[in-house]
Amino acid sequence: MSIRYHFTIMFFLLVTVFSVAQEQPADSVLNYVVTHKIVDNNRLNQLLYKIKKDSTQIKQLIALSRQKDFPEGEIFGYNMLGKLYRINADYSKAIYYHQTAYNLAEKIGDLYNQVYSLNMIGVVYRRMDAVKSALEYHNKALNLALNAPDKDKEIWENIAISHNSIGNIYLLLQRDDLALKHFLKALEIERKYQNLLGLAINYQNIGSIYERKGDYNKALAYYQKSLDYNDQIHSKVGKIICNTSIGNLFLKNGEIRRAVGIIKPNLDLAKQLGDAYYIADIYVNLGKAYLKNRQYKKAEDNLLKGLRIALDKNIPSVAQEAYKEFSILKEKQGKYKEALFFHKKFNEKQNEILNEKNRQLVSDVIIKQIKLENKQKMTALGQENLIVKKKLNRTKKSFYYTLMILLFILILGSIFYKQRQLNNERKLMNLEQNLLRAQMNPHFIFNSLNSLKMFIIQQKPKEAVVYLSTFSKLVRTILQSTIDKETSLKNEIETLKMYVSIENIRFSDKINFNINVSEDLDLEHLKIPPLLTQPFIENALWHGLSPKEGEKNLTINIYPKDEIYFVIEIIDNGVGRKRAAEIKAARTFKRESVGIKLSEERLRYFTKNYAADYQIKFEDLYDENGNPAGTKVIIVIPFKRK
Repeated sequence: MSIRYHFTIMFFLLVTVFSVAQEQPADSVLNYVVTHKIVDNNRLNQLLYKIKKDSTQIKQLIALSRQKDFPEGEIFGYNMLGKLYRINADYSKAIYYHQTAYNLAEKIGDLYNQVYSLNMIGVVYRRMDAVKSALEYHNKALNLALNAPDKDKEIWENIAISHNSIGNIYLLLQRDDLALKHFLKALEIERKYQNLLGLAINYQNIGSIYERKGDYNKALAYYQKSLDYNDQIHSKVGKIICNTSIGNLFLKNGEIRRAVGIIKPNLDLAKQLGDAYYIADIYVNLGKAYLKNRQYKKAEDNLLKGLRIALDKNIPSVAQEAYKEFSILKEKQGKYKEALFFHKKFNEKQNEILNEKNRQLVSDVIIKQIKLENKQKMTALGQENLIVKKKLNRTKKSFYYTLMILLFILILGSIFYKQRQLNNERKLMNLEQNLLRAQMNPHFIFNSLNSLKMFIIQQKPKEAVVYLSTFSKLVRTILQSTIDKETSLKNEIETLKMYVSIENIRFSDKINFNINVSEDLDLEHLKIPPLLTQPFIENALWHGLSPKEGEKNLTINIYPKDEIYFVIEIIDNGVGRKRAAEIKAARTFKRESVGIKLSEERLRYFTKNYAADYQIKFEDLYDENGNPAGTKVIIVIPFKRK
């Protein structure tokens, strides 16, 4: 009796201490985590649950962990920040923090956090509908986890996450067979460990496959299973996804009132979470429901809200759906010109998400992954054959057969490898040709020669000679850029000076052009793709500064951001992006600029073998009265190769 009494007292004290620990202020919890160096991720999630939406507290966790030499705490904090910025649709920051977590995990040899961080980067790219990048990161995470010698529960959970995410990407690419294969693999793991959240997610995804096949009864059964699990774990996000899917099924069956009754309550739930993706998606689905019910005013209001959020937060798939429904709405209202406009917007967004080039790039990744899986299967089969052959005392005949098979595999592998190299070279060649066409556009050459003719007519031989010399150097540089894969930052600056000096003549030398370069940078040895910044400069000159009255300033700042990155800033005090777009839309003849897209694609190839990824951001500038005061382009480029 005495032993039981003492045990009860001890148990009561432990529960009390734990409860007090749970109710401690955030600072105390942070100190507790860092001081005790808690590395168990489930325990960390329990203790730090209350600060997951507080970026200040998360950054404090990172600072304390760094101060106490606790890298696991830093990694956990970086991934928390990444998820927070993903929810707020600030995807560039989300990728940056997850990448920082991965780099640190790789440095200390933390396999779990390497796999987890890669999966989180893949999730962000999937939100952005950047399917190629998403597929690459999830496959990298999956292969890293599968090759782990000792797989514990956490590694298997990440394998399930990878399979689930890859399945969602194949679902987007309409490869339902591959999608179902990955969902079933994920489901098997989640059942083994009774992970209710994982079960809920995968039942939901399998339901979406049957919905697309037109088997609504099966789809509804899977959605209902998913909803049951989400109710058990009180997952607000899960409930939103399930209810939206079930509501859409009722829409397709013509049960509109029932559909609205299911979808509409999700809006308040999504607003509580502050997740822009789900808020935008629900508005668009409500608009779709009201449209089917011929409540055109409500339909337009909801579609407009969803479209604005999708465009503001860069959610292409939701924007695409909104444009599609707007086109249908305007057609029903008899506004055929507006219907055509929205239909064109829908096609543009659809091509942006799944254009033929993107499909080909993704196909390359799919083929690569299938080859890797086949290689692993062949390796396993080879090992089994080796055991059998040892038992049967392999004969010479079997040896020669094996040799021939291996030779065939080597030849086949060599052919595939060379084919892939040729494909990559072809893509790079196309990029270079597109770059040359973008830089040597007829308008630029024609106007430059006109300026030269003006000097000759005005009998200014010295000015004509200087201009001709500068123009010829610039043309030679542009042609050379199609041969060279990279150039020094020093050469890039000289080329920009020549380009701006030629363009400035057409502005009657009214452009105040300045380049500020940090003394900490080694311009000779720092490499970038040639003519990387020229399209951004051209954009600033002709869309920002050209329509502006008064003083026109163009400034380029180049400086190191940290040990990993350096920054190129292009700042103009022009009319701003919004006004520039209005002016462009009002023109009768519109020239489509592809230079900036080419620069982004070239930078993607250039940084492929670098230790970190690039970033390109556009910022609108405003004066003290809130009026547009120009645009800032920020290009962040890594220093070091892998």
